[in-house]
Amino acid sequence: MTVRTLVAILICTLLAPAYRGSADSVSTLQRDFSENPSMISVENTDGPTDVQTWDRRQARVIASAGQIDNTRLSSRVLFERTAANTLRIRIKAGDPNIALTVYVPSSAHLSLRAAAGSVAISGTVAGLSVETESGAIKLNLPPDSNSDLSLRTIEGAIESSIPATPFGRPDLHALDARIGQGGSTIIARSGRGNITLLRDTISRTVTSDRKFDTGAAKALSAASELASEPGPSAVGDGAAISGEMLKLEARLVSLNVKVTDASGRTLPALRKEDFVIYEDGVSQELFHFEQVSAPLNIVLLLDLSGSTSHKMKIIKKAARKFVDSLKPDDNIAVAAFTRRFFVISNFTNNHKQLNDRIDDIKNRHSGTAYYDAMWATMNLLDEAGGTRKAVVVMTDGVDNSLDHPDDSDYTPKHGFDELRARVEEADATIYPIYFDTEYETIGRQGRSGHDAYATARKQLEMLADQTGAALFKAERAEDLEGVYKQVAAELHSLYSIAYTPKTVRKDGQWRKIGVAINLPGARVRTRRGYFAR
Repeated sequence: MTVRTLVAILICTLLAPAYRGSADSVSTLQRDFSENPSMISVENTDGPTDVQTWDRRQARVIASAGQIDNTRLSSRVLFERTAANTLRIRIKAGDPNIALTVYVPSSAHLSLRAAAGSVAISGTVAGLSVETESGAIKLNLPPDSNSDLSLRTIEGAIESSIPATPFGRPDLHALDARIGQGGSTIIARSGRGNITLLRDTISRTVTSDRKFDTGAAKALSAASELASEPGPSAVGDGAAISGEMLKLEARLVSLNVKVTDASGRTLPALRKEDFVIYEDGVSQELFHFEQVSAPLNIVLLLDLSGSTSHKMKIIKKAARKFVDSLKPDDNIAVAAFTRRFFVISNFTNNHKQLNDRIDDIKNRHSGTAYYDAMWATMNLLDEAGGTRKAVVVMTDGVDNSLDHPDDSDYTPKHGFDELRARVEEADATIYPIYFDTEYETIGRQGRSGHDAYATARKQLEMLADQTGAALFKAERAEDLEGVYKQVAAELHSLYSIAYTPKTVRKDGQWRKIGVAINLPGARVRTRRGYFAR
């Protein structure tokens, strides 16, 4: 046996430890994505998924399976590029299971979903959400990590060998905590699997990954010939392979749409045939349609910073009223922020559980990192899946974390322009409730304080307008309950529709969206468009 064959067998074993047998019984598929994807989602229902950070700017995906030929393996591993900075990896369900090894830059934001499959992550990334039904989750973090944790498991257990500072009282099934000084948000959810935190002290050779540059690695890759010979892809329509890059031209544009008559009353009984969609003036075919009565996925985000902390009792009462005004089958999560973001309750339709968690809220740290909190909220919303998504955020909108760059306790990670760019790519509707605290603070800050509030109001309105929502305003804490009731009514007047553009050009240009209704006097509100990245 040659040295090359021995190396090939060793690498196969390392990549797919769940499968046994000779090198001939293991098929391996490798893909490189060199466009530095910043948003990566992975769906591997039953097979194990191993994610590791490295010092390269691109992502690498290696799929391995036993007792399966190369063609079938290629047809079951799907890649989608809905935007230049977005990569989705999806494994078709069915036997045999497929093991995934994914190498990512530490600047990436990851979303991983599994059912029975286990998930392991080594190294820290900019943002992470993991969800499994029964699979175990292992988080291998460096000793010097700075992360905020939100971990939940219903029937499993949470164990940690890493010192962490809890935000509240931890128990066997839930942990909200900070590692180090806190930083990137890590969200992990499992129904019946265990969640384990381990020190990432093993000598991982992924900083340069030189062993995959060898001839032995290419011999292992069942589809390595695609890297040098462009040809048809087996991953579905709209795919084209060039070099080591796989690009999919299809994209799904999702919209939440409110329709009223001339007097402003909601039209709740429209049909799919009543809607006409335009992109840059060109009529599009409706791909997906849901009535206003379909369940919603909602994140309620609360600003608990110093400017609101003395009104906590009223804020909590209004939040509970809002939860109770939603429909029984709506899926609701509650989160909050000061200078740090923390999850109060994961997605559930159990109103008692939500209200109990809201009652348990305590005053947190001072400061307001609004942009980072909204970014983490979008990560949390990604966990819900589905198309009818909304964020209801109560805040004064002033992000003072950017005003204090020398603050050693917190370093802001996202600005408004970055947040706005992400919102433009998302399919969620954002309803800001502007809680006016300017009167109470303006005396201490003078004109500069007024400018900050004026900018905050403008930015909140921009986020609402971009997503087809509206900005609501609460002059006093006592007004919140009535405003929440208005927002709940708005949420239950939304149709959800989606289409795939007839013409796809990833030129970074703005695509204007228009929706018309085949009824006289009907008025429509939805997101204005998106950038074709």
